[in-house]
Amino acid sequence: MRQYRIFVSGVQGELREERLSVKEIITQDVLFKQYFEGFLFEDLSAKSKSAEKVYLDEVSKSDILILLLGKDYGNIGTDGLSATEREFRKAVEKKSKILVYIKKMNNSERDQKVKNLIEEIKDPKSGYIYKTFNDITDLKDWVRNSLVDFLDEENVFIKDPFDSLISKNATYNDISEDLVIDFLRNRAIKQNVEVPIISVKDFLVKTIKVVKEEDGLLKPTHTAMLFFCDNPQEFIPQSSLKMARFRGNTRIEFLDSREIFGPFYKMLDEMEIFFKRNTRLASKIVEFKRVDIPEYPFEAIREAVVNALAHRDYLREGANVQIDIFDDRIEVTSPGGLLPGLNIKKLEGSHETRNTKICEIFHETKDMERFGTGVRKMKTYMANHGLKSPEFSEPGDFFRVTFYGPQDKILDLVPSIPEERQTDLKKLGLNERQIEALRMMLNEGKVMTNREYRKLFSVTNKTASTDLNGLVKFEMAKCEGSGRNVRYFAK
Repeated sequence: MRQYRIFVSGVQGELREERLSVKEIITQDVLFKQYFEGFLFEDLSAKSKSAEKVYLDEVSKSDILILLLGKDYGNIGTDGLSATEREFRKAVEKKSKILVYIKKMNNSERDQKVKNLIEEIKDPKSGYIYKTFNDITDLKDWVRNSLVDFLDEENVFIKDPFDSLISKNATYNDISEDLVIDFLRNRAIKQNVEVPIISVKDFLVKTIKVVKEEDGLLKPTHTAMLFFCDNPQEFIPQSSLKMARFRGNTRIEFLDSREIFGPFYKMLDEMEIFFKRNTRLASKIVEFKRVDIPEYPFEAIREAVVNALAHRDYLREGANVQIDIFDDRIEVTSPGGLLPGLNIKKLEGSHETRNTKICEIFHETKDMERFGTGVRKMKTYMANHGLKSPEFSEPGDFFRVTFYGPQDKILDLVPSIPEERQTDLKKLGLNERQIEALRMMLNEGKVMTNREYRKLFSVTNKTASTDLNGLVKFEMAKCEGSGRNVRYFAK
């Protein structure tokens, strides 16, 4: 296997962390370290040759120059050039691939010679590839994307998409037949059909075609592993889900976090548990009905997560689908931006994916539809819940869906709550006194006592006790204390 040489260039003092982060990608990423060898000037050992001679020799031997530009130009030599520009000119002379990354800042802060170099690179006639970046995370995303594109241009990658490829080191025995049987039952329920009379093996090989024959052996594809292996992350580590609940509206302090492992459907179930644990459920009495009001419509969040798992770029081995919960919003972020031809502002009705086979399996259980309806469904779920439409963005080489919550106006969502979240208290058997008492406890935060209840409704001690204990029995209220100190709270 050929290794391509990369020379990382940039002013050492100003861009030291950026240079090292690029070298880290090349040397530590599972994919890239197979194909690339990185060089920094800092890698030089003491040699008899002049430093300039050595690093220019390294540029000459390199297939790619990664050029980082910021504020400073660097020390100027007798030829009137800095080391960084000298390296750039040598790469131009040798016709190496040149990838340029320009740090975002006020242009007035840059050295004039850096400005001149940037203008030359940005000239459409130059043909150079350049990206701008905000910080190291942003830079690393762009570098990864550019290197994947380079390998693709060099025809290094097999042209079959990731989800159709046989999973390396996996065998048919890594498939859980129990998971396949559960899938068949779920599929039958969702499609309103009978469970097919077919062997698990024939279903995988002949029906959904996620197991292939190679050298006389049955081998699972990545899709088979993601849906039907108990621990697919052993083979595809980037397929886990990462979830976090932050205090406030920034990524500063964790309140809760979890990385979720397992096959896709199990992860979706575990994701729901984390989501419900870290979002609010309010209740209110409206016209003799108790209404339970979730902070967000879970269906919208699940739709976004299913889409993220289905459409993400699995060649990004160091990145996972991330779900972040803040006080004011939820963000679902997946590796890989939109495919060419898709417009971030016109996503509704558009459909294109990197992972056709994964989408087909989600179609089988109606978790996805075949005509790009996911965006419309998310918007509809949010609108029906009384919330604004989700926002779609591309931070770096990621795709993100942001759902904004009601914050302190959660009780205003009552009119949009579906019937299944409403409990008719009269049909349940509560009398009007109990309903009013529950309304005061839920809507006004009132703590009720037997004495207070007697005073409010002009009833006897026995009647008050019967009514209040009835609320507890129906799990509408809870009590604390004993004897005359018993207090009742809404549950």
